[in-house]
Amino acid sequence: MLSAFSAWVRKRPELERVAVAAAIGTVLAWLTYEIAYFINPFEPRATISWTAAFMIGIYRQHHLNRTLSFYKSTRSYSGSLSREVLAAFVVLLIGAGLNYWLTSLWALHHRAAWAICLVSVAAIEYGLMRFFVFTAPGKAPWT
Repeated sequence: MLSAFSAWVRKRPELERVAVAAAIGTVLAWLTYEIAYFINPFEPRATISWTAAFMIGIYRQHHLNRTLSFYKSTRSYSGSLSREVLAAFVVLLIGAGLNYWLTSLWALHHRAAWAICLVSVAAIEYGLMRFFVFTAPGKAPWT
């Protein structure tokens, strides 16, 4: 079943493939965040939970994007993963800062802040994946 699903996704244009990987990743990220928030006793609870869930999700999202969205990448798996970790650090700083600002300074509900952070960093993350993480050295990004 998974291979049939992967084959179906891979026939789609890049943005559709990215959307599928993002949808799967979003559901899993939300579940991870809810678990992290539930078990986290530390303050600022929402921001620490967002950070922990994001860090866990780096590897999951890399694999989803590697196998579904950017499967034509000629960069090695470990090479793209190491670049993903670096790119994710940039996104993590932006997202955690925004989450802290929304929850601690504006007192926004933590789930609303989670969604706003996710949407806010999505374009940055896509650009980094497309032009930095999965593009091989000296090669133009594929279509």
